[in-house]
Amino acid sequence: MRLSLGKWIAIGSLAGLAACSSTYNRPLAERGLPVEERHHFVVQNGYGIPESVRQAFLTGYVVEGMTKELVFQLYGAPDRTADADATWEYLDRKGALVTGMKFAGEKIETVYGDPRGGYSPEPKN
Repeated sequence: MRLSLGKWIAIGSLAGLAACSSTYNRPLAERGLPVEERHHFVVQNGYGIPESVRQAFLTGYVVEGMTKELVFQLYGAPDRTADADATWEYLDRKGALVTGMKFAGEKIETVYGDPRGGYSPEPKN
């Protein structure tokens, strides 16, 4: 079976993303789509997504300009909302804020807390 150049590029991209994501512990990103499915989601629905937002989504963190749909796909449903659904917050298992965002319409206007979803280096053995 021979793979086309496009398929090799896609496989290499996914392997690179998987390698990058394996060096981080992002509890919130584990609640949403896995890396491979985020890539597929962008391929299927990514028309018009700015490159910086696309890369943040694929890498597993939120940025200003990201839509509610992308945040939902990335981190799942928010743990709490406020201001008529204009503020979303994600909490850790102890109930402490990890990441929060304020939306202007459907897009993030402000991110507070940790935009990387609870980033911490993996423990060293």
